Amino acid sequence: MIRHSGNASESWKNLSWKKFRRDLFRLQRRVFKAVQAGNKRKARFLQKLILKSKSGRFLAIRQISQLNAGKKTAGIDGVKSLDFNGRFELEIILKESSGNWHHQELREIPIPKKDGTTRMLKIPTIADRCWQCLAKYALEPAHEATFHARSYGFRTGRAAHDAQQFLFSNLSSKAKGISKRVIELDIEKCFDRINHSTIMENLIAPKGIKLGIFRCLKAGINPEFPEQGTPQGGVVSPLLICQDQGSHFGSLVNGHIRYLTRKRRTTTNQV
Repeated sequence: MIRHSGNASESWKNLSWKKFRRDLFRLQRRVFKAVQAGNKRKARFLQKLILKSKSGRFLAIRQISQLNAGKKTAGIDGVKSLDFNGRFELEIILKESSGNWHHQELREIPIPKKDGTTRMLKIPTIADRCWQCLAKYALEPAHEATFHARSYGFRTGRAAHDAQQFLFSNLSSKAKGISKRVIELDIEKCFDRINHSTIMENLIAPKGIKLGIFRCLKAGINPEFPEQGTPQGGVVSPLLICQDQGSHFGSLVNGHIRYLTRKRRTTTNQV
C-alpha cells in the first residue's frame, strides 16, 4: 500500500488529488440535490459516505496541514505541523475513528482588542481540525441547499464583493421600487452566543457527525462544561454560525426576510 512506502514525501505528492476532488465533489453534489428534494434520509446516507471516504480524509488533511493559513498553529498538544509520515498516520486514525470522534481540549490564545479588552481565540489540535474539515465536507452541501440565496457571510464562494454588487444593483436610481433602505445589524459576541441546542436540532447530519460536533461544541480547557459558544479557531465554526443565524429568521415572503421575535414580527430587506 502507498502509505507504507519508504519515501513518504513522494507517496504524498503522487496521490490522485484530482480524482479525490472529483469524487468528493460528486458526493457533495448528491447531498445537495437530496436536501433540495426533501430527502434528508438519503442525504444523511451520502454524508456517511463522505465521512468514510478516502478522498475526504486525504483532502481534509491536505487542507489543514498544507494549505490553510494557520497550518502551523499548535493546539493543546503542542504539535505545530505534520510531516508526510504523520499525515499518513492521521489518515489511518480518521479512517478508524471519524464516526466516533473524541475532541481534545482547546488551546486558548488571548487576542488584544482596540478597546483595551482581550478575546480568547480557541485553537483545536491539528487532528481535531482535520476531523472538523472532513465533517464540513459532509455538512456544507446539505446546509447550502437550505441557505438563502442572498446570504453572503461565512459561505464558500461568496464574499463582501457579492453583497456590494447586490446593493449597487438594487439601490441605484434605475432599480425598481420606491422605498429602499439598508439596515446594518451587529450581532454582539457572535461566536460566544451560539445556542448549542438550536444547532443540534437543526443540523442535517448522521449520528456520527452530530456526536462529533456536539463534542466539539463542548470542548474547552475550562472544567465548567460551557453551554454556549463555538471555538473561533475551529474549521467548522463559520458554517455553524451561518446555520445558527438561519434558524433565527423566519421564512422568505415576497422577496423579504421575515424576522420573528417574541414581542413583534417585522418584515424588511436584509443582506
